[in-house]
Amino acid sequence: MQILTKSGTRIINFIPRETISDSKTYKLVIKSESKNKVIFTDATATFIELDYYYKYQTTQALVENNYYTITITNTTDNNIIFKDKMYCSDQTLSDYSISNGVYIEQSTGNNEFVYYG
Repeated sequence: MQILTKSGTRIINFIPRETISDSKTYKLVIKSESKNKVIFTDATATFIELDYYYKYQTTQALVENNYYTITITNTTDNNIIFKDKMYCSDQTLSDYSISNGVYIEQSTGNNEFVYYG
């Protein structure tokens, strides 16, 4: 899962299921899970190849504390080459906790066990 901010240039890093070729066309779709509708489509998406992965840059506005799905399709062969989920948050990653205040550890005693063989 990728965590992105709600404004500015967002970078989506991914490793595709097949090699990306200049002779094929690709479509990137971002769908909002809370609205259950497509909020962004790039029918001629271009990607930047790095050492072992690719990146895609977008300035599409996102809503904080919402989940989105990303789907990249090879439109030449009609194959999905990447699918992932992303989350929008402006919190810094070093202090971000998705379960902050949700789980409270309970004391269970000294945790001694007896095994019978």
